[in-house]
Amino acid sequence: MKHILAATVFIWGAVSAHAQTADDIMKKVDDRYTGDTSTSDATLVLIDKKDRQRVRELSLYSIEKDDVEKSIIFFRSPSDVKNTSYMSFDWKAEAKEDDSWLYLPALQKVRRVAASDESGSFMGSDFAYVDINGTDYEDFDYTLENESEPVDGHDCWVVKSIPKNEAVIKETGYTESVSWVRKDNYMVVKAVIQVKKGKRIKYFAAKDIEKIQGVWTAQTLQMVTTRRGKREHSSVFKVHNLKYNQGVDESMFDTQAMQRGL
Repeated sequence: MKHILAATVFIWGAVSAHAQTADDIMKKVDDRYTGDTSTSDATLVLIDKKDRQRVRELSLYSIEKDDVEKSIIFFRSPSDVKNTSYMSFDWKAEAKEDDSWLYLPALQKVRRVAASDESGSFMGSDFAYVDINGTDYEDFDYTLENESEPVDGHDCWVVKSIPKNEAVIKETGYTESVSWVRKDNYMVVKAVIQVKKGKRIKYFAAKDIEKIQGVWTAQTLQMVTTRRGKREHSSVFKVHNLKYNQGVDESMFDTQAMQRGL
């Protein structure tokens, strides 16, 4: 979950902020440290175009090893999603394809989420599976659109990301994104994302950013989906009870643990 939930400050000594290229910036976004382990609870609010809300409660766990980052999410409520779980393995070797699985208690079956399905909605939200899992830095070409633009009082770089080929577009569902990256901590705090399906546009925002146990963390994440300039749906992800580097039992990252639940 490191790509969507947290980031830590970097100090790059001799490298001037103005001298950095778009590739430099996005590589540091991708490489940021987010704790060896993390545990948290979260609330996911789904809001339709008539402002009707559905609220889902989750628990999240992650562990980072030398070769892989493992994450698992358990849905605690409401009853229609209770005991649903989602697990992903983000392998650090470029040649190794990432793995992810979804357990639906109604079917009593764990199914693998194929790479071709990662552009789909994550549990009815505006976040796609690819937003939860993160993308591979090497899959995009980057352009620095603006060297200085403020967001919520913080100076940011503005970077455009373009998929390198049709396979990446198919996997992510995105044809282009523009990201605002804070200069003090290399967090993406705002993004405008072009969606291939239905020519929709998504708007991402990271809020309530502060250091938790020394790690820069966004405690509120929002994604809004629009079409022809009108909001279709939005989702708000609020993280709480977050703890870094306090240990996570690695045995919980398997398909049997998904079925056992919390």
